Amino acid sequence: MMGLLTTAWISGVAGAQEPPATEPPATESPVMESPVMEPPAIWPLSWMADEAELTLPPSSRSEAEGPIEIAGPWRLIATVNGVRTWEAPSPVRTRTLFFNRPPDDMALLGRAAGAEWAQAREVRHKGGMDHADQPHTWTFTADAVHLRLPIEDGPPQRGAFAVRYTRALEREASFNLEHSGLSPERFAFRSVQVDATTRRGLFLPAPASARFTLTPSPGAVLDLDAMVVPPEAEHPGGPSDGADLVVRVDGEEIARLPLEVARSELRRLSLDAWADREIALELASEPGGSEHLDYVFVADPVVFTPQDDPPRVLMVFIDTLRVDHLSLYEYPRQTTPLLDDWADDAAVFTQARSVSPWTLPAARAMLLGRQPEAWRQQPALHDQLGAAGWATTYLAGNVYLSSNFEMAEGWGTHRCVNWPQASVQVDRGLEQLDTYSDRPLLMVLHFMDMHLPYTEPLTYRGVFAGDRPEGLQRDNFLRGEVLRANLDDAGRQYVLDRYDNNLRYIDDQLHRILGALGPDDTVVVLADHGEEFWDHDGFEHGHTIHEELVRIPLVVRGRGVTPGRYDAPVSLLDVPPTILRSLGLPEPETDGLALQELTDGTAGEDRALAFGRPLYGHRRWGVAADGQKYMTSEGAEHLYDLSADPGERADLLLRGKRPEPWRARLSEALGRPVALGFRLIPTTSKARSDLMVELTVPGGVERIVIGEDPLQKSSASAEIDGEVARITWKGGMRGTREVFVIPQVPAAEVASEVSMRAKSGSAEMTVGTGGRTGIVKPPRGRGGRLTKARIGGRTVSLTWGVVPIPPEGGRGVEGFDEEMRGELEALGYFED
Repeated sequence: MMGLLTTAWISGVAGAQEPPATEPPATESPVMESPVMEPPAIWPLSWMADEAELTLPPSSRSEAEGPIEIAGPWRLIATVNGVRTWEAPSPVRTRTLFFNRPPDDMALLGRAAGAEWAQAREVRHKGGMDHADQPHTWTFTADAVHLRLPIEDGPPQRGAFAVRYTRALEREASFNLEHSGLSPERFAFRSVQVDATTRRGLFLPAPASARFTLTPSPGAVLDLDAMVVPPEAEHPGGPSDGADLVVRVDGEEIARLPLEVARSELRRLSLDAWADREIALELASEPGGSEHLDYVFVADPVVFTPQDDPPRVLMVFIDTLRVDHLSLYEYPRQTTPLLDDWADDAAVFTQARSVSPWTLPAARAMLLGRQPEAWRQQPALHDQLGAAGWATTYLAGNVYLSSNFEMAEGWGTHRCVNWPQASVQVDRGLEQLDTYSDRPLLMVLHFMDMHLPYTEPLTYRGVFAGDRPEGLQRDNFLRGEVLRANLDDAGRQYVLDRYDNNLRYIDDQLHRILGALGPDDTVVVLADHGEEFWDHDGFEHGHTIHEELVRIPLVVRGRGVTPGRYDAPVSLLDVPPTILRSLGLPEPETDGLALQELTDGTAGEDRALAFGRPLYGHRRWGVAADGQKYMTSEGAEHLYDLSADPGERADLLLRGKRPEPWRARLSEALGRPVALGFRLIPTTSKARSDLMVELTVPGGVERIVIGEDPLQKSSASAEIDGEVARITWKGGMRGTREVFVIPQVPAAEVASEVSMRAKSGSAEMTVGTGGRTGIVKPPRGRGGRLTKARIGGRTVSLTWGVVPIPPEGGRGVEGFDEEMRGELEALGYFED
């Protein structure tokens, strides 16, 4: 048996003492202290790192290295035109759900007999049955590798093929303490993903143990849901031969549960014999015949006393739902008749706004109650309730809500399957209500039906929509197909009608789960953003921050929330404090407002709400307050009176209004400074050489802000050297990004003296701002270009720019992950 690393009683905060270099990235759950329980009715063991005595092995196997050999066996599954397709179990676990292409760092390697892997060659990937007759190609599924060879080659030889997949090796290393870079607490108290489901619990690679001191209440039970987790990268030694989970009370064994790989079931043990006594409860993993790959994981272990009517919170998250298409919000079509009736006992907010026109930033804000740049810097709603002993479940249907985008950490159960229909989601939600019928439950139930491509059942296809126009080639269309069809008014109406079909379908399905809840349960119905239907000449979402995208429905039923209709400005940021106050639980620092304060009249209605962070194009920011709305992008500023001009057509800044007070309102709403400075933006180019610009600013440069590019189509770096800002845009990328230079003195005072030196390859040039003198005032409303340089086939423009200063320690929201490229493409996110 390998040596054991024993950690004595762990005191203090889990993971807080580790040096930064060995701590996990910011995707880890925030540090949580043990919940305060009076009386101590619920003991959520997976959140009690600061009260656990751990014994952990330093490693369960040797560190995975290099290409992972395919051990086989190979099985013949097809023969087409003299080409055989052979199938073998995949030696790696991927996160992708679509298999038309492998992630960039994944490849199948083949080598000749006796050759080293360094001499191996990559096999061409060709996904789909259309390539079944192409020899020396491969494809893959979630569980298998398919290799196509000529008949004369015979079956693949053992040791001849391997998979190179960096991410699998990295994830496999995290299963071994000495290679993980994690503290013992972070290693043991963690989330683990198997297939599409991520769960939080106790990770105890055999042999290991976790020991807790607690006092069970009368009738208390211990719920365990354990398995042996399959490895991320297979090992020549073969799979685990199984392990046991042993439960001991005060050193006496009370249960021994045999575990299998990737198979678990919920098991309940009574602790009533030890009621009202302080006990030492130990969960220990013991290996089978070998310790090899015995990755024992206990999901959501908890000691609690079952309740007849536990509290429940349901967040109904309808993706891509614009507020003015619900009959609840006076849309003339009956799109939500059942929700309309249910909402008679709820608070309906008519002026709710998102923080962004796409999913990921909005989804973070609605769980954190803070601006999305603060994600994982403090406990989110599910962390708080999980640490208080609640079961927490997130049933998601959008790739942006997956573990690859940091959305799974901390949930008791997080399941993300791209693109499910509403009926499937409701069935899964009802199953969760049944599973946790005797324990408090927080559940986020996410619906994807309003998002392209529309997939309502055929029985709903004709509710509002007629026949498909000739310009559209298929029923399940994406944004690019709609734009290429060049639809007339009738064709555009068809697309909108299909959207409404899906809302009616959701309404019918949603009624099933709303009807399963009691009047004392807390329910929030909301959306992440809306949808464009050519309101401002655009279609879909993620591009602008007009009202059709940032205004959303928000309906709340909960303790202290007075039913009625409210026109005061509210935000997704208000959801966590509202839920916590409804439950009578502590409310941490937040950027939101507990809506009970608004519905009972204790909070005023004078409030500024900020939004921005588009997925595509240049940065856009805005703020709504006092019935008006300010927006800035590409150096231009705009102001609209929403009460008189809900379509945002008449720009008040062109009619004499001043923008400065609105920059201050944007700063107030974001909680960070907003600066006027200089904006540099190059045109896109296929040139491989980098583009370098030096901007000389008299009086000095205070800071440089590199604009976000969520889809990672471009890259820029910058440095400050006194009065010089040096910026480099990496060549060979298909996008570009803005860079903002903030001077130490007011930008208008030095604009006439700024000079710009640009270099690309061997070309170089210097330009000034036109020889102006004195103060140069930025043109009101429309921004304006100060100068430009044409070099290396690219034009670099210097304009005015208004930009929020990034928060200290905050992170921009990134919308690209190579492993998820297939899913992102399937939803149309890369069509721009």
